[in-house]
Amino acid sequence: MPPQLSYPALKLVLEYLDVKKRYHITSRNSALQKIDNTIPFHVKYLKIWKGCVYLEELHELLKNHEAKDEIVKKYLEGRPDTHVNHVKFLYMKSYEQVPLKLNLIINKLETFCCSDFRNFLPMIDSRSFPLKKLKLIQEESIDADHPIIHTTADVVFQFNGQNEPMNGIEKLQREKLTILNIGYKNVDAVKIIKDWIKNGRKIGTEYFLCFTYLDWIQWVLSDLKNEFDEFQNDLEGINVRFLAREPRFSIPMSPTSKIIIYGTEIQSKDRTVYQLVLKVISTDE
Repeated sequence: MPPQLSYPALKLVLEYLDVKKRYHITSRNSALQKIDNTIPFHVKYLKIWKGCVYLEELHELLKNHEAKDEIVKKYLEGRPDTHVNHVKFLYMKSYEQVPLKLNLIINKLETFCCSDFRNFLPMIDSRSFPLKKLKLIQEESIDADHPIIHTTADVVFQFNGQNEPMNGIEKLQREKLTILNIGYKNVDAVKIIKDWIKNGRKIGTEYFLCFTYLDWIQWVLSDLKNEFDEFQNDLEGINVRFLAREPRFSIPMSPTSKIIIYGTEIQSKDRTVYQLVLKVISTDE
């Protein structure tokens, strides 16, 4: 008979065991359940909304069980740490609406139709930061001037309608930013460029402002033309398929850098996206 595993060895095995196998093993042994509740948990994707926590692996395993939602909540609650690669909050105002207490260590945070991503930070462990990715979809208000937005590796904002203007975006010191489904008044491109000229940005800084309709990007390019008409430039040597007959710009920012601005058209899944690119490059380019 092989020797029993020591507690440290058992802890290590359980912590990194596949979710389905871990639940299958521990749910049948009361002694293992007590140990299991003290061991951190690792999952790929967790979706949370009012009254519900969705963990794909366990919901598949328990698909024929009438009380599967309650079983999943009971299984997750009270653990010291839950490591999640990607957590998504939907249709909630604050973390008080989350149906259980969790301490999440995450890589990616996504919110959909929530009031403000900052409301969920109390349940996210400080060891999660800086995040690998932050995606905010149609929040009631997005204050872009926030430390997490400044430090996250990949940030995506997405609008699902004509929202109020985004506040603080011109203050961001990020080198990369993508904003999807912008309406005409969601993002003030002129304000962004004015701040870049005044306060400078690193060479390589690149913002992608993406519009669903050609008219909307044309209105923004018209605003840029009214403000920076003297800096219109054909951008010869830039290997990009520009929007036809639309203005392009090259604006000096410092003795060694300049801002280039242009519109382009890309294919995203089943539709065309009109993309406004704001980019800081070397004056040598």
